[in-house]
Formats: sequence, C-alpha cells, structure tokens
Amino acid sequence: MTDVPTTPPKDMRERGKSLAMGLVVIAWLVFVFGYLLPQVIDYQAAAEAIVNTPLPWLLVVLISGILGWVVEGFAVGAFLPGLDARRGTAEYVSTAAIGSTIPGPIKLAVAFRLLRDWSFTTEASVLGLSLNGLFSQASKLVMPIVAILVLSLTGSIPGWGLLIAALLCVPVALGALVSVWVLRSEAFARRVGAFANRAGGAVMRRVHRPAPDLSDQLLGFRDAAKDILFARAWRGIVTQGIARSAGFVTLLLSLRAVGVPAEVLPVDVVLATYAAVMVITLIPIAPGGAGLPEVLYIGIFTAVVADPAYDNLIGAGTMLFRGVTWFLPIPVGYVTLVVHQRRRGRTRTVETMDEVVPPDGEPSTGEVA
Repeated sequence: MTDVPTTPPKDMRERGKSLAMGLVVIAWLVFVFGYLLPQVIDYQAAAEAIVNTPLPWLLVVLISGILGWVVEGFAVGAFLPGLDARRGTAEYVSTAAIGSTIPGPIKLAVAFRLLRDWSFTTEASVLGLSLNGLFSQASKLVMPIVAILVLSLTGSIPGWGLLIAALLCVPVALGALVSVWVLRSEAFARRVGAFANRAGGAVMRRVHRPAPDLSDQLLGFRDAAKDILFARAWRGIVTQGIARSAGFVTLLLSLRAVGVPAEVLPVDVVLATYAAVMVITLIPIAPGGAGLPEVLYIGIFTAVVADPAYDNLIGAGTMLFRGVTWFLPIPVGYVTLVVHQRRRGRTRTVETMDEVVPPDGEPSTGEVA
C-alpha cells in the first residue's frame, strides 16, 4: 500500500505562501485606500484638483519624473560597465513594474534575465544588481542625515540640528570605514566574518534555525566586489544621491503644481518628510511600497499644515507624485518587457537562420535544405 504523504509538496507550500501574501496585500490596500485615506481627503476633490492643474505644470512634473527614471537607470549601470542609459532606464522601469505588482523575488529574476539577454555574464549581473541594491538602501538611510544637515545650514531648525546630524554620521562613518578596511585587508575581513558568525549563530540558535557561514560569504563577496568597488564606488554614490534628489524635486513640484504654496508647506518640511518616508518605506509592506507612502505623506503634511482647506490639495499633490513615480512606470515597464521579448525573439530567429544557411546560400551539410 502506497504511503500517503503527510506534508504538502514544496511547490504547493510556496504557492500557498504567495497566495496568502497576495491576500494580505489586497487587505492592506483596501484598508488604506478604502478606509484610512478617505478619512482625511475627498478623492473626487483631489481628482478635480489634478484635472484643473495647468498643463505646463503637469508637463513639468511628468518630465521631472521621467528624468528620475533615467537617473535610476544610470544608478543601475554604476556597477555594470557597458550598460548604457537606454538599457539602464529600461532595466529600471521593467523591474519597477514587476516589483510594484508582484510580491516576492520575481523582480530580481527579471532584472537578472534582462542583463543576461544583453550579454552580461552571470557573475557581473549578480554582482552589479547586489551592489546597486546595497547602495540604493544606504542612500535612503543617509537621507535623514542630509536633510538635517541642509535644514541646519539654512537655519530652518536650530543649531543643535548640526549636532544631531554629526551624531547620526558616526555609525555611518564607522560602517564606511569597516567596509573599506574589509576590502583592503583579508585578515580584517576574516575577523569581521568570525564576529558575524558568532553573533548570527547566537541569534539563529534562539530561533532554532541553522546558522549560515557568514565568514565565507563575506570573503567571497569581498573577492568578487573589491575591484569594481574601488573603481566605481564613486559612480554609485553620485548616481544614488542624484536619484534621491530627483525624487524630492518631483514631490515638491507635484505639490506646487496642484496649488499648495510654499507659505503653507515650506521646502524644509517637504524635505524632512521625504527623508523620513525614504527610511520608513524600507519596510516592504506591499509591492512597490503601495499604500504606506501615501499614508505618510498625506498624514504628515496635513498634520503640519493643520488647515482642512488644504487637505484635498495635499492629497492631490501626493497622488500626482505617486502617479508619476509609482503608477506610470508599471504600464511603461510592462510595455518595455513586451518589446524586449519580441526583439529577443527576432534576434534568436535570425541567429538560427545564420546557423542553418551559410553565407554562400547553400544549406550546410546535415542541416535542413
């Protein structure tokens, strides 16, 4: 008699997890857009504010958002020598579309597949995507320090803001120094790896999970990444800094476009809020962070303004910003993927024909005539 398995197959468990994650995301979005935000803004009034926005302003916001995509494309190429601006932008909007609509790691798989189709090696693709992700997350964590520093220098907050910025810089500077020393010294990298193994092992034992060998992983990453980091780290820092700045400019323009004046919502408040949202939204609650940024921007801005007459305009500005930076890349990204797949199919067809029919026009021996 055949034994009946007592546990479901792994693929069924994975599908069950994906389904559960999808249901949680849907419930979150319904809660945010169906219950929470309507307590603050009127969707119809916000939509009318966007419709009534002068066309030149809408074009300015749109161009600012598209330039942000291009800058993100340059950031993707910072650690992928040979990736031009066109393909870097295509990579960004394609993966943004996937990441904004499908939970899970499919976004990384699509990014990797695109790079392989463009003849990047497996090692270069994995390393480039990993370094871009690390620098992107780091740039968002640094945003509050930059915001406090700028606000202090412009006098928007008291002088103690400089002290706060300096204190926040300490762990960032220590992390940077440790990273550089790990790249320069294998012995120091081994010591850091051993410490990480002890710390990670203690945590894993408490949750009854096997501890990974972080020392070997660190040394492997160091050997793979040190040359490109020494050569191109400055590109990653500059492009990520410009990318974060482009997002702030697009947010500011969106608010001004719908009629929220600087007297009501000053630049320093917008910058501080943008920096805070960058850090908070590192928590992946929903694909592409849907729902959480809207709640944070609208909640913080309306609380600061404290004038219900501007609530719908603030909602309109936030929706316009999210429309350009989150929603619009979705259709553009999927169209980009479709076009890429068709071009790839035609290229493979031509390559196959070249293999079957030699240049003299006679079928090669053993091939189809």
